[in-house]
Amino acid sequence: MDTSWWLALAAVVLLALVAALVDGWGRGHRPAGRGTALR
Repeated sequence: MDTSWWLALAAVVLLALVAALVDGWGRGHRPAGRGTALR
């Protein structure tokens, strides 16, 4: 029963990581035609 908390924690960490990566990609280097393909 108490093993579901780490799943939620992992989901939040992954979401934060992906958000940071996407934000970094959008601001920093812009790949030719690949940045718009993600959205």
